[in-house]
Amino acid sequence: MSIPNSPDYQLEQSVASLFSAVTGVNVYTTRRTGARLFPYITISARPAGQLVTPYSGVYQMEVAVDYSDSSAKISSSNFDSTYLDIFASLYGTGESLQFEIQDNSIDLHVYMARISSQTPTIQATKSAWKRGLVISAIVTPDPTGDGVSELDFSEYLNSQYLAVI
Repeated sequence: MSIPNSPDYQLEQSVASLFSAVTGVNVYTTRRTGARLFPYITISARPAGQLVTPYSGVYQMEVAVDYSDSSAKISSSNFDSTYLDIFASLYGTGESLQFEIQDNSIDLHVYMARISSQTPTIQATKSAWKRGLVISAIVTPDPTGDGVSELDFSEYLNSQYLAVI
């Protein structure tokens, strides 16, 4: 589970805010526990490693965005139409995906973001349609953002941090 000022949590929140224009769909992140009500989008970010050098604070992140709906209540064409609306909301203003995510983030600097893969539409054993995509991003906590600027990164307390280029 991620903590509120971690890069994966911040990235999940930034991507989740992009889907606010999609109506009739519940948006859940990995911190959400309990049942999920159809139709829903699940967002899960995880670090794939640090770039440059260990303790650099520059992370390669992968964000899985999965859309699910009940196959008993919705046709395949309506499911695909809603998925295309979700996909289009990633580029809502016509800017790059990196810009869209950065524009919705407070404590995170996004260097690069792109869609790296998509999963096909499937009908799972629980009578549900599911389709998703994976966003690859390179991010670092923004030291001028709201939460991180209040932390003390001095050598006295944290000698393991290196300057970020």
